Amino acid sequence: MSVNIVIDNKYVITSDPLQFVLQEKKIAKSGKNAGKEWLAIVGFYPTISKLVTALALHNILNGEARQFSDLEKQIEQLGEKCLEAFTANGR
Repeated sequence: MSVNIVIDNKYVITSDPLQFVLQEKKIAKSGKNAGKEWLAIVGFYPTISKLVTALALHNILNGEARQFSDLEKQIEQLGEKCLEAFTANGR
């Protein structure tokens, strides 16, 4: 059984028999696939907890927070989106 969890239409978590894969949805800006969506691999993780930690770090480093209060809001929003995605996929 493989995992396929979409988080906020931006990230996708998939799996194979050995690992979890974090991917980010992107839109091609040029070339023959311009305008088409593709999945960029963020990383491969042996456990879901390591994947969630990496997702939070990736989100923080690529976010637009300029002060701690912004960072707190960003982390809370990501946590809520993960909870929604994990809960919806668990039903």
